[in-house]
Amino acid sequence: MNAKHQRQGTIRSLIERGHFHTHKEVIAALHTEGIDVNQGTLSKDFKELHVIKTRLADGQYKYVLPRYYSVETQDELVEREIRDFVVSADDAMNQVVLQTSAGHASGVCEAIDQAEWPEIVGSVAGENTILLVTKSTAHAGKTLRRVEAIMKQKREGT
Repeated sequence: MNAKHQRQGTIRSLIERGHFHTHKEVIAALHTEGIDVNQGTLSKDFKELHVIKTRLADGQYKYVLPRYYSVETQDELVEREIRDFVVSADDAMNQVVLQTSAGHASGVCEAIDQAEWPEIVGSVAGENTILLVTKSTAHAGKTLRRVEAIMKQKREGT
């Protein structure tokens, strides 16, 4: 097993059994395991492992491996991300554009990607903007209505 695979296996194991809120905490835990890694390498590993940060009931964040979510839990995650961070949504042809609070587009986009909405064929996230490309204009409308319904829950307090 090469060093990268060993390191990523250790990261998976740590994330599965621990509550890590920051890269610094994960780097410290890896160091305890005898693995020295910098933040850039850890970020690349997180991307390859599809590690995401999810918000807990107490408002804090925790790194998780998405494969541990059931479909229902993944839906709850994407709904929470949209409710908490999407501030506007609009469509144009077969595309949907979401505006998020500053710095949250990547997390919302990853949650949508992990939810595997069948209408969406691709996504791109910037700092506060997400572009969702759908299969057709009709699919864009359906996706927009879905996002707006979730956003409406926030306004209604449900």
